[in-house]
Amino acid sequence: MTTQHLADFLSVNRRYARSINLERDFDNPEAVEGYILTERAVDALRRILASMFGRKRTTAWTLTGVYGTGKSAFVHFLTSLVGPSDSPARRAAMEIARQSLQADSPEYETLQNKLPTKGLFRAYATAQREPLSHTLIRALENGADHYWSGSSRPGIARKLIDQDVTSDGKTARFSDREVLNLFREVIATAETDVILVIDELGKSLEYATQNQAAADLYLLQQLAELSRKKDTRLYIFGLLHQAFADYGQRLASIEKNEWAKIQGRFEDIPFTESSQQMLRLMGQAINRTQSEKLTFPVHKLTEDWCETLSQATNVSDVSPKLLEATYPLHPLAAMVLPELCIRYAQNDRSLFTFLTSAEPHAFQSFLEQAELQEDSLPTLKLHHLYDYFVESLGAGMGSRPGLQRWLEIQTLVADAQHRGDDVVALLKTIGLLNLVTSTGLLRATRPLVKLALVDDPKPQNLDHWDAQIDLVCH
Repeated sequence: MTTQHLADFLSVNRRYARSINLERDFDNPEAVEGYILTERAVDALRRILASMFGRKRTTAWTLTGVYGTGKSAFVHFLTSLVGPSDSPARRAAMEIARQSLQADSPEYETLQNKLPTKGLFRAYATAQREPLSHTLIRALENGADHYWSGSSRPGIARKLIDQDVTSDGKTARFSDREVLNLFREVIATAETDVILVIDELGKSLEYATQNQAAADLYLLQQLAELSRKKDTRLYIFGLLHQAFADYGQRLASIEKNEWAKIQGRFEDIPFTESSQQMLRLMGQAINRTQSEKLTFPVHKLTEDWCETLSQATNVSDVSPKLLEATYPLHPLAAMVLPELCIRYAQNDRSLFTFLTSAEPHAFQSFLEQAELQEDSLPTLKLHHLYDYFVESLGAGMGSRPGLQRWLEIQTLVADAQHRGDDVVALLKTIGLLNLVTSTGLLRATRPLVKLALVDDPKPQNLDHWDAQIDLVCH
């Protein structure tokens, strides 16, 4: 009989196979299709539209969240939404907005009726460790390439090309006045509102602190003030991985005060989803074939899990539908994974990196290795997550704040290797639960630990782990 693996029935939606890169994916309809407007994103969109087309006068925002929380995807959606009316990317974005905002909502009617046919002028760039002026000029040139794509390019478009060639030399310097005048000329020539997006703005902030060029950031304040002038509609979006002030921790107190003034010109929109929303996103990322081999057994298994979790623990607000969508993640692994990524993600190691990468111990690897049995369904458990995170955090374990506890757990696990696989899995499970515990909801109690180690919550499956816990504790 041919052995079947979970990979025969499950895969990951290809949209999540790579993160959005604003410059690479700009105006690409395929990068828009399938985008999910979460509750947080809908709230952000409504706030922004109220300022752009309503009475609110906010014109500068920072979007703050750790890697993988969807900031770039949201801004890519937003810039597509305000693009030319004949753009396939705009049509895709409008359809998503219609479904999420509802066709009769004021926001959707605004998008339909108040945007110019040619769309807004969209200046965009991914920041590098360079003077902020270089990033801004590159953003304007990118915008000009799309807005004036025909042969009759105005003088400002040709001027931006010349400026950008100069800025590539890295030694060129542009005064604040020169950059502000370029923005004024673009706004006057385009005769429409301008959206400026700076992805990875944190790199500009890091450059300013490392090169004693904090004054360079005063240009941000000047742009924000420029955007508030009566006849000038410039909207600024800066994407950050941590709070604005956190990038200037090494500055002197006087410079920190100056940074605070600059930050005060921006309204911050935190990009952190609720656990329930992250479960929905994971479920939408996992594709499954409609096979009786998997569909009915998974449905029954998740119903059993919800009943067991509500009776034996404080976890009572997770629906069978959500757990079914996230299978083959063990229910407790599904709840812990977003928290682990938020607290301990390194560089681009986000939740969706775990789902889509080919790294050892990641989701795809589990699908390929897990075999279907006649009487049980395999699940990806907490100790599997432990292996993935230890592998991805690598040699840097314990060298950064917050990772020392990982090192302590890793030492305990290493010391127990001679005691067998079950003891090792038990210690990894307890360690992860202790790492994410902040409210007590997922505290490493005996009942919760036992449940975290079984594929199916039937009582007879738990007896073995009772004995293992006694062995470790005595």
